[in-house]
Amino acid sequence: MTTSGLDDATAELLAGSLREVLAEGGDLAAALAELGWADVLADDPARATTLLFAEHGRALAHSRVLDDVLLAELAGALPAATGPRALLYPLHSDQPADPRGPLTGLLLGGLDGITEVVVPTALDAADAGDTADAGGATLRILPAELVAAAAQPVRGFDTAAGWLTVSAAPAGAAGPATPAGEAWTRAVAAGRRALAAEIIGGCEAALAIAVAHTSARVQYGRSIATFQAVRHRLAEAHVAVESLRSELTVAWGSAGQADGGAWAARLVKLRAGLAQAEVMRHAVQVCGAMGLSLESELHRFVARTAALDLLLGDHRTLAEQLGTELLAGAELEPVVAI
Repeated sequence: MTTSGLDDATAELLAGSLREVLAEGGDLAAALAELGWADVLADDPARATTLLFAEHGRALAHSRVLDDVLLAELAGALPAATGPRALLYPLHSDQPADPRGPLTGLLLGGLDGITEVVVPTALDAADAGDTADAGGATLRILPAELVAAAAQPVRGFDTAAGWLTVSAAPAGAAGPATPAGEAWTRAVAAGRRALAAEIIGGCEAALAIAVAHTSARVQYGRSIATFQAVRHRLAEAHVAVESLRSELTVAWGSAGQADGGAWAARLVKLRAGLAQAEVMRHAVQVCGAMGLSLESELHRFVARTAALDLLLGDHRTLAEQLGTELLAGAELEPVVAI
């Protein structure tokens, strides 16, 4: 992160303010505006983004702040907005939707108050022309009401997230395709850094639950937190979180590159997925069945961090991609640096 910007004391005050805002619920965008968040973000983008998303994950909040991160990177490649926008995220992978059929994807919430939905689609040869290579992304704009008509709530483990799947938005109703160039690459990189921070927040909260449970639970006349096996699991979970935090700091160091530090962001998103799996495994193990019951909040963090891992590429998909590229001769330096 940047050395000039938010000092530790200011960051701690901001984190406290964010916790209060997120605990109250309501309109997060309005609350952030009241805090003067735009100025904070301009002063220290790395630390401000990490603070916001870590607290977002800790609070199990659901909002469109991730949309804001990606749309800010895409702004230069998009026509002027006619109203508030949302982003349709790739479904099941980190690859944009196929433009040749009905558009599919994931929304981070309902579309009340949203005018337009930005839809990234795969860039085919016809769109690329002479100015870009096929295999990138184009951006299309769809009226929000058409996307809402094709949206259904996500069913499954983390229904509290408020996400929606879009299965058949009409591609023919979209505006002209605009080649995104490196803007999409930068947007995905920025989103991955934000998601890594949100996973850190969720993991820290889960670890705090596990520590509190094992400290209060008594077996054989002593707290189970004093048992070596439990302490080792908690220590391994702590190391996973702190190593991810360090890797995120390194990833932010390359955010100013032309591609937004895409390699480093992909690596840190991969590591975030691995970290959440490790932390949640240890937390559930030491909490036992209590951790997955309604008496504990732990199961909510298990579900949420696993869902966040799936956004913009899950850790297994990213590991396969990176391995393939390294075997094909990609530079090792980004891997060594992070």
